[in-house]
Parts: sequence; C-alpha cells; structure tokens
Amino acid sequence: MLDQAIRIMCPNLTCRKVLSVPVASRGRMVKCRNCGATIRVPEKNAPGSAAPVPAPTPAGENPVKG
Repeated sequence: MLDQAIRIMCPNLTCRKVLSVPVASRGRMVKCRNCGATIRVPEKNAPGSAAPVPAPTPAGENPVKG
C-alpha cells in the first residue's frame, strides 16, 4: 500500500489554507507554511467510532415524523 497524504485545514481564520501532510504525521504538530500557525494532525479514528452528526432542525419544526 502506498503512503498517502492527509488533508487538513489551517485553523487560523485569516488563513484557512488546506495542507497536505504525510500519514506518518498523525498525532504530531506541524506548521502551516502559509501563516506559521501550529496545527496538531488528528490521529486515525477507529472505524465506526464517530457517528455522523445530524443537521440541526430549524426552530419550530418537529424532527420526529409520525
């Protein structure tokens, strides 16, 4: 299997540059080449550990159909 890159977005609100970092960087700190902000590369999640977050329901609407 080839070593792939991880794409992360710089958390600096004035930068928001998408960075491509090596998989070996998981759990480590990297520096944005655009603005210099320090970013922690997320570690790999176990399959099925994170459930998708449902979209918020507008006020006044009943999310349960019945």
